Amino acid sequence: MTGVHSLRRMPAGVLLWLIVGAPAFAAPDGSLSIAVSTSTPVLGDPVVVEVAANGAVDNLVLRWKGADWPMRETATGRYEGLIGVDLDDPEGPAVVAAEGVLDGARFRAEAALTISPREFAVQEMTLPKGMAEFDNATLVRIGAEAAELSRRFSRVTPPRWRTPFLPPVAEYRPANFGARRVINGERRTPHAAVDIRLPAGTPVRAIADGQVAFAGEQFFAGRSVVIDHGGGVFSFYYHLKEFSVTEGREVSRGDRVGSVGATGRATGPHLHFGVRVPGGRVDPTRLLALPGR
Repeated sequence: MTGVHSLRRMPAGVLLWLIVGAPAFAAPDGSLSIAVSTSTPVLGDPVVVEVAANGAVDNLVLRWKGADWPMRETATGRYEGLIGVDLDDPEGPAVVAAEGVLDGARFRAEAALTISPREFAVQEMTLPKGMAEFDNATLVRIGAEAAELSRRFSRVTPPRWRTPFLPPVAEYRPANFGARRVINGERRTPHAAVDIRLPAGTPVRAIADGQVAFAGEQFFAGRSVVIDHGGGVFSFYYHLKEFSVTEGREVSRGDRVGSVGATGRATGPHLHFGVRVPGGRVDPTRLLALPGR
């Protein structure tokens, strides 16, 4: 981990300001430390945050982009969280913090980040009019589906994810993350996932433990599965030929959730695979590259 910082205990209610600690990630007596996997993430990067304390921390939360997120305890006094730099975030300085209570004293530890730029491809596509322009009824459906997914993505449950994450298919050949799409000459929203072109029927599996937050049909995404891995981490699998799970079902890392297809607005069989973490949409390939802990 990089960007290690420690704070000493002060009376409850007093903010504790950042001082640079030792290179090793440890928590000496009476202190709390925070470390990040990278202090210079680029757009679309996931960032692992670790907190260490000399004992159990009560009401510990990870503060990122104005919201609080739970961390998971990996050992006594050791905690882990996952945040992300959205592919559309502004570049420049940012701060992630951990807040909690240790031995009756309130702590706030901060780590400074510098968000760096990243080049994304421009993807120009020509689609039939029926796949790019929609009547009012279809627009209403699209809006309702987007709102419902946003509602499900907003729920926060205890963290269940573990690193390393598992690729969703055996032959993982991703493309197009962050592509700036131009469809029939008009700019559209960036492609916030990867496309993996594989034969229809190829098994798709869960990348980590979790609970199925959505399993159904969408206009754009076709047959879809969304898994809540806890702590604000979600994975989603679109354009499936079929899905083999139901909403509310508990799944384990590696469980089959469906198969590759071409349902919804798709020009051929492929898996549209994406990940959301606290802070936004991140590159799934970089998430899969995180080492196990």
